[in-house]
Amino acid sequence: MKKITILLSILSAYFISAQLYTPGNAVNATTTPLSNNVGIGTYSPNSTLEVGNSNGAKLTISTNGGSAMSASPLYPMLEFAGYLNSPKARIYSSEESGNTNGSKFSIAVNDGAGSTSIIERFTILKNGNTGIGVATPAYTLDVAGNAQFQDIISGGSNAWIFQTPDDGSKTLRLAYGGAGGAWEWGKAFVLSGDTGNASLQGKFEAKEVKVTHTPTADFVFEEDYNLPKLEDIEKHIKQKKHLPEIASAKQMEKEGVNIGEFQIQLLQKIEELTLYTIEQNKQLKNQQERIQQLEKENKEIKNQHSEIEQLKKLILKEKHTAN
Repeated sequence: MKKITILLSILSAYFISAQLYTPGNAVNATTTPLSNNVGIGTYSPNSTLEVGNSNGAKLTISTNGGSAMSASPLYPMLEFAGYLNSPKARIYSSEESGNTNGSKFSIAVNDGAGSTSIIERFTILKNGNTGIGVATPAYTLDVAGNAQFQDIISGGSNAWIFQTPDDGSKTLRLAYGGAGGAWEWGKAFVLSGDTGNASLQGKFEAKEVKVTHTPTADFVFEEDYNLPKLEDIEKHIKQKKHLPEIASAKQMEKEGVNIGEFQIQLLQKIEELTLYTIEQNKQLKNQQERIQQLEKENKEIKNQHSEIEQLKKLILKEKHTAN
């Protein structure tokens, strides 16, 4: 009798320290002794809880809540506990807009503000909108804060790529690829992180372009500015076939044109032309005044001549009367 009692004690300890599995509809002890792992549908669980099924394992966490518990419904929840069993993270589903089927999926984490401070960080709504840091996302992906990607590609037949290549160039590229994603890098818009320069193969159209460039061309109006003589400009044009300080057509075609510098150069020529015009206006005004003076003097001479002629006629008449 004593031997049977000892044998039963050994078997009891054996089964108590064993795992559980469900080969059919029951939960039974496994044959692996001295382990804290629990297996459901598996004889040799490799983790604290392992669910196995040859047709695909499924783990369901449910409550008796739902529409019957209108005051404070309980939702299915999986919680990961930390120090002193304070919650570190939760995975749960809940109602959305009165839908008692639990259509909202959430992941919450402890933000460190307190031992029970749980903040919802990831959300999927019934319409497919996904939020990161947003409890009620309004878009397919709604992110509160910064997001980091390798590349951003738009889908569909009108596909574009927003790329920052890891080739040491420190560039940002925006290129078209169509439905097949064959990116047309030769037509891409490229922005350099080193220089801040941007390149575009094609035409650029805008309602307004603002170019800041210093210095401006106002130095032309300084008192000590040496305004080129028109004779020298004429000589330069005959020899070079372009204005002084302005690149030739061949140079522009070869090297391109710096819009900011070119606008300043054009402004300089306009200001010089303005000074020429002002000087010419002064000369014309002076000539006009001289012409008016000459006309006045000519008119006085004519009046004097007329008086002389009348005096001559009077003298001749008096001589004729005396004879």
